[in-house]
Amino acid sequence: MMTMHAVELDSCTVTFLDEDVVHTHFKDDHLVSPEDVQMMFDAIETERKGRKALLMVSVGINTTMSNEARAHASAPDSSRYIAADAIIVRDFGHQMVANVFVRHHKPGRPIQMFPDKAKALAWLHEQHHLVEQA
Repeated sequence: MMTMHAVELDSCTVTFLDEDVVHTHFKDDHLVSPEDVQMMFDAIETERKGRKALLMVSVGINTTMSNEARAHASAPDSSRYIAADAIIVRDFGHQMVANVFVRHHKPGRPIQMFPDKAKALAWLHEQHHLVEQA
């Protein structure tokens, strides 16, 4: 089993939790750009040597993603890095934004929203078969 470790980027912390699960937390007071999303993907790809990850995403207070960042995060190319996404929604406003991402951008992979980390992790652990297919 991999030991848990984190990579600090300008906009987020990418924590490698176990064999396949990665938690990205976008820091407070940040407008996430497509470049921020790509830096996260690059960190995941480097650490996992090209193996896809099961991604849990959380965002800090006053943090949102630009439309361009959402489009980049859900582009077909993004599925090279990510097998499934679990988005932790903090409040109703955040849930509305996450809904737009899921419905409008339609990433070509399983994506679910959860009220807390425990539920998100439980669902991601059910998605291990997606990584093994990669």
